[in-house]
Amino acid sequence: MRTHLLRLLLLILLSSSAQALKCHECSATGNCFQPTTCSTMTRYCLISWYSPPGQQTSVTKTCAFTCPDVHQSMNYSRDFCCNTDLCNSTTSLHASWALLTLSICFLYLRG
Repeated sequence: MRTHLLRLLLLILLSSSAQALKCHECSATGNCFQPTTCSTMTRYCLISWYSPPGQQTSVTKTCAFTCPDVHQSMNYSRDFCCNTDLCNSTTSLHASWALLTLSICFLYLRG
């Protein structure tokens, strides 16, 4: 049983690192879902919210090579970076690779 779990974990980790990241890319005044495959150099999916006083919030979703830090943010804006497929969706229900890995390790150590 342990051997099968280790092989499964190895297969999952190797297959996920060989594929390009997938992110939503769009610019709208609401939430938008347009999955796209990013370039192989992309490390992050990014969501940027811009909400000036008295105006409707604008949302931009894109592939990003770097993640902006707090000092790069403009007034009335927020940014969120993540690094798993389609994670820049506000309603994304995807499994975390770290959680999956920990679960398999727990089963391995327990059995």
